[in-house]
Amino acid sequence: MIGINIGSRNTSIGTYDKGIFKLILSETSSRTIPTVVSYGGLERCFGDIAFNKNRANFKSTILYINRWLGMKQEHSTLFDEEAKYANISPKTNQNNNLLGFDLNIRGKKVFYLPESIMGSFFNKIKSLWLRDNINTNNVVVSIPDFSTIQERKAMMDSIYISGLNCTALLNESSAISINYAFQKLKELEDKKRTVAFIDLGHSQLTIFYAEFTKNNINIMSVSSERFCGARDFDYLIAEKLTYEFQIKYGIDPLDSPKAKISLLNAINKARKELTVNQESKIIIDEIIKGKDLVHNLTRKQMEEMINPVLLKFENLCLNSLIKAQKLGVDINNLHSIEMVGDTLRMPCLLKIIKDVFKKDLSKTLIPDECISKGCTLFAMMNSPHYKLQNFEIKHYNNYPIMLECQGRDVEVFREGESFPLAKTINIPSSDFDFTGADFNLRIVYKDIPELIYIKNKVIHEYKILLPYPNKEPILRVEIHYSLDINGISRLNKVLMVITENNVKELNYEIISENFGLPKDGLDILKLEESENDKKDLNIKEANDYKNSIEEYIYKTRDKINDKGELVGYFTQQEKEALIEKMDNLMKFLYSENEDLYNKIKLEEKSLEMKQISEPIYLRYNAWKQLREYYKKMESLITEKLLFYTDLEDKIKKGERKDMSLEDLSNIQQLIQKEFNNLELKLYEYDNEQKTQMPKVTINDVQNMIDNFNVNIEKIKNKNN
Repeated sequence: MIGINIGSRNTSIGTYDKGIFKLILSETSSRTIPTVVSYGGLERCFGDIAFNKNRANFKSTILYINRWLGMKQEHSTLFDEEAKYANISPKTNQNNNLLGFDLNIRGKKVFYLPESIMGSFFNKIKSLWLRDNINTNNVVVSIPDFSTIQERKAMMDSIYISGLNCTALLNESSAISINYAFQKLKELEDKKRTVAFIDLGHSQLTIFYAEFTKNNINIMSVSSERFCGARDFDYLIAEKLTYEFQIKYGIDPLDSPKAKISLLNAINKARKELTVNQESKIIIDEIIKGKDLVHNLTRKQMEEMINPVLLKFENLCLNSLIKAQKLGVDINNLHSIEMVGDTLRMPCLLKIIKDVFKKDLSKTLIPDECISKGCTLFAMMNSPHYKLQNFEIKHYNNYPIMLECQGRDVEVFREGESFPLAKTINIPSSDFDFTGADFNLRIVYKDIPELIYIKNKVIHEYKILLPYPNKEPILRVEIHYSLDINGISRLNKVLMVITENNVKELNYEIISENFGLPKDGLDILKLEESENDKKDLNIKEANDYKNSIEEYIYKTRDKINDKGELVGYFTQQEKEALIEKMDNLMKFLYSENEDLYNKIKLEEKSLEMKQISEPIYLRYNAWKQLREYYKKMESLITEKLLFYTDLEDKIKKGERKDMSLEDLSNIQQLIQKEFNNLELKLYEYDNEQKTQMPKVTINDVQNMIDNFNVNIEKIKNKNN
């Protein structure tokens, strides 16, 4: 089973192996994988490699991919805030009104949707668990509680594009609670335990309250702030430092993407140091236009700089308590306050938590695996192949959803209601004349402050088709609507109830669905991802082969120089020809020829060089092996000499009556013969030209060894 926590900065992947949870490590054996995809040149890369290319390839490196999912340019508040942290901002395609990025790949500028980029990331990380011999496409993926249906469907579309099968999108609050419940399983009782969780990540803050018993998990209240995380601290510090830099030099490093990346990375490191130290020094050589940025940053200065975000953090802590109390949480009897995320280790945040909650923060959950572990456990709970404690979980619906029909507004799903859930909304015939024209049905978000950035709050709009002529009086129309495990709503069916025993299902047309990509478009993107993945693989194989050729050339050059180990095993003519071929091949390897990314062409190009070098290596190895076999023969002769000496002593003492002095003499002669033969072979070996293959093969020497052994044994066993 695979559980994936898609964080804005890092992703973690969990699995269970023989009953033990483990993280799938990155390509560099790190516990987390940077949520980054880099395009450029001919190859797409992800994770550590993409993150390391960020500064050099900032125009085609996408950070915070998941933050762009489901967003539109009309969401101006979100768009402008998110654009602050981006290397490049997306734009709207005028043909389809979709948001995307213009990226250079394989010599072309291509418009990529966030769903495609996220899909390629999913496809790439799949290689990590396949590497560990975990052959599955089924995954459970985390998603922030505040994610709208648009964002959830965009995440599902991304997973579909990658070829994976998402069995559930799991709210982060649910994943964290599941992990906590299993960790505290032996402590949980029938009596409810109420716990507050504070999840401060790189870009967002969520505070939620959950009730636990030995059989139940109930997410009671969730409060979130989309833009309150470690990167917000870092950006405020960056603004302060660049203000001083601008006064001194008249240049703003935040205007330069490369300088901005260097600055934010340095601040991120300094902020972590200030968690344990009182002072940290930020030094960036030649950050922009040859100017250095040097700043001694104290913890007190940092806390003053980030005060606006600290206030935002404190306000959400306070408001979460008010909201939780309204939703029935006994805030005066909280069992503990659990930490999720390393950022919460900052002393200023710990103080705020202590002041607000009157409790110290508990640090029993492991930050980098907490959510992925919860996702993995949820997958196992819902699999027939595992037997785990099967908690009944009440997931938290974050936004109220309304139904609008013929001037009637009905709240279908309220905030805090658990899901998955199916509901039936009854519209009685008294409300309007069902014998008239078809009618429209709209599903919309309730107008609440958290969704003020969404101008068009329509989720679905349908036209319900009535049968004509419809002269029968009816009782009501039933709208069957559901919210699935992914937090995505759908219209299941519409029924016209003439009598309780006479029910007709009505047809309907979709007027609009204000989320997700159409199925045919998704299939095209999935095919494109598959084809791009094959190209990436071919290019990787070619690059690996190119690197191996380059290493081969360096190794061979070193071995044919004046003191190299291949000296004496080639002619001067061979050496000159080989050097020429290697020089030409190295020029080709550092050219921009398209054949560099074709492994078959590379093999053909290297063939001329290897037609000279390989016979030299073969010759060298043959002579080297021959010497080893001669040593083997030499050791055998020494062994038989010891045997002869021991045997002579025993015969003289009368301890070997089965052997005569004649036998002893025959053995001595046989040893002397093989010794003389070996001396001759070694003389020939030392004086023979090694620019040709040896005349004596290792099989010849092995036959000498075998015959010698056989002849000795014959003498030893002649009387038996």
